[in-house]
Amino acid sequence: MKIKYAALIIAVLSLFVVSVSAQWNGLNSGYAITTDYHGIDVPIGTLVTVTAGTTDTNVENVTFVWRYPDKTVAFTDPEVVVWSNSTTWTNSSGTYIIYYAQSSYTPDVIGDWGVQALFNGPGGHLRGQDSDIIAIRATSFNVIPEI
Repeated sequence: MKIKYAALIIAVLSLFVVSVSAQWNGLNSGYAITTDYHGIDVPIGTLVTVTAGTTDTNVENVTFVWRYPDKTVAFTDPEVVVWSNSTTWTNSSGTYIIYYAQSSYTPDVIGDWGVQALFNGPGGHLRGQDSDIIAIRATSFNVIPEI
C-alpha cells in the first residue's frame, strides 16, 4: 500500500516539474515568466507569486503589471531588480546564467487574471532581440471562489 502512495506522489511531482519546465521554455528566446499557480486554479484571496527569468545580461529590472480579468490594471510593481542564484539554462546556442525577478499580489476578483513582465535594460529601455522585438512576456491564471 505504501508503494502505491509513493508512486502516486512521484507521478504528481513529475507532472509539476514538466509543467514548470514548459513555462521556462520561453528562455530559449531569452525571456520567460511563470507563477507558483501555473496550471492550477487559485482560490480568491490567495497570494500569487510571479517569477520572471531572463538570460539577457543587460536586463537590470523587471516591471510587473497585474491585470484584472477585464484587462484593466490591478497593480503595478515597478523596476524589481533582477538577481541570480547561479542557475543556468542550456539550449542549442550555449549555457547561460538565469536572472530572476519576482512580484506577489493577492487577487480579489474571480476570473482569468493576467500578468505582464516588462524586461528593462539600462536607462529603463525595454530589452529585446531586435529593435522591433520588445521583451514583454505574459502569463495568466484562473481565480475561483473559495471552496
